[in-house]
Amino acid sequence: MLDNITNKLSGIFKSLSNKGAITEKDLSLTLREVRVALLEADVSLKVAKDLVSTIEQKAIGQKIIESVQPGQQIVKIVSDELTAILGNDNQELNLKSKPAVFLLCGLQGAGKTTTVAKLAFYCQHTLKKSVSLVSTDLRRPAAIDQLRTLSKENNFNFIEPIDNDVKNIVNNALEFANKQLSDILIIDTSGRISTDQELLDELKTIYSIVTPQENLLVLDAMMGQQALEVVDSFHSTAPLTGFILTRLDADPRGGVALSAKYQTGLPIRFFGSGEKVNDFKVFYPERIASRILGMGDVVSLVEKAQQEFNSKDMENMQAKMMSGQFSFNDLLKQFLQMKKMGGMSGVMSYLPGISKVKDMVEKSNIDEKTIDHQIAIIRSMTKEEKLDPDILKASRKKRIAAGSGRQVHEVNRLIKQYEQTKKFMKQAQKPGFANKLKNIFGGGDMPTMD
Repeated sequence: MLDNITNKLSGIFKSLSNKGAITEKDLSLTLREVRVALLEADVSLKVAKDLVSTIEQKAIGQKIIESVQPGQQIVKIVSDELTAILGNDNQELNLKSKPAVFLLCGLQGAGKTTTVAKLAFYCQHTLKKSVSLVSTDLRRPAAIDQLRTLSKENNFNFIEPIDNDVKNIVNNALEFANKQLSDILIIDTSGRISTDQELLDELKTIYSIVTPQENLLVLDAMMGQQALEVVDSFHSTAPLTGFILTRLDADPRGGVALSAKYQTGLPIRFFGSGEKVNDFKVFYPERIASRILGMGDVVSLVEKAQQEFNSKDMENMQAKMMSGQFSFNDLLKQFLQMKKMGGMSGVMSYLPGISKVKDMVEKSNIDEKTIDHQIAIIRSMTKEEKLDPDILKASRKKRIAAGSGRQVHEVNRLIKQYEQTKKFMKQAQKPGFANKLKNIFGGGDMPTMD
């Protein structure tokens, strides 16, 4: 996500980090590079110009703070301004009515129907609200079938369209949601390849009937600057309350995230981060700004870990580590949890000094598929072998390799990794270990944001 701008800005600020003092010429050259980086990331020209101008004004008048390098102060200013552009606060969904009606609009191909299901899943599992769904997309029958299927798979109340009249479908959905005592009614609207008048008129009709608490535009992050015209068309037809970005994880530029909020003043509420219904995240501006500047998002990483990991399992594993009883069963659990977190690349995307960590991983030739291979190897072991790796002699290794479809040298490599992990756990109990980790991930070079 946003890799292009992250890598560019990280490189720009790295050149400032070793300077004892920064001249106006240094600042001018740096901001010129920042502007180019923003434009290459599909940030609109106006946003790029305004951002650079604001940074320049604040940097020139900035007093030098003792113990803080000048380069770090500029990074702090840029971080603050990026956060301001993305929106200083995350706004919660409006749930004041019952049912609260959420309208989702957008162009065809933006992932609108899938996003409806993701939003429903978030409301049902995170907000603990009952949800009903209805589709008014009569021109694409597959959209209704898709939403019906997603509803069945995830236990959402799906309201069948009663006929081919959008007004009747919406009124029936409102009545049904009331009878079911649903907390939220989410309406999936029609999509088009472009914002034609028929689409906008239909959206206006639905909007006037339901007067939604939220009217969210599903915006494809890969659209680039042309997305701003789409935003204007929808917003002028049926006033929006915010955006949901899709495919932000697939687009290394993602400048629309900066441009849309700046142009309309409306918040980005959520973003999609994958294909599954739970691949859906609240958009926290300060966290995204931090990730853009290569400073990581440890808070989101911890939250994701809390969602994916079973606390009792973690406590049991910790106890085993402390007592030296760490086995291949525990290593298998670690691998499976890593998979839930999105693999090595998924975890790395949240870490500070991301470019350093990526370089380290690339140089070590770590392949995401390696985890799958290691899981297969462990699962080919007997119960005794998982608990007591010392019995793994040549004949057993050969059998395990054949059973997992791997080579014997891969089995040996996993055993070595197991021993290293066990050793690592012992070291983790010693004082000063946290500082060693900080140095591994470049903590000593990262900007101080206090």
